[in-house]
Amino acid sequence: MRPLEIEFSAFGSYPGEVTVDFDSLRERGLFLVTGETGTGKTTIFDAMSYALYDKMPMKDAGDIRSHHADSTQRTWVRFTFSRSEE
Repeated sequence: MRPLEIEFSAFGSYPGEVTVDFDSLRERGLFLVTGETGTGKTTIFDAMSYALYDKMPMKDAGDIRSHHADSTQRTWVRFTFSRSEE
């Protein structure tokens, strides 16, 4: 499986809509998700897990919504990936 893009809204530490375009990094080969503590790196992987399995490792599924999101903001995740049959 190769991640192409993940989009989410009001998810985890992100109160708004976020798009991470992994496909734009494809030409670089291997890449690293990095940043300061508390910047939301794990949230990206939680969103992937939630999209694929409807659950997150070490977190309650009821704890996915951002506490900082506006009450009218809908919580959702969309994960696009490709798979190889090789």
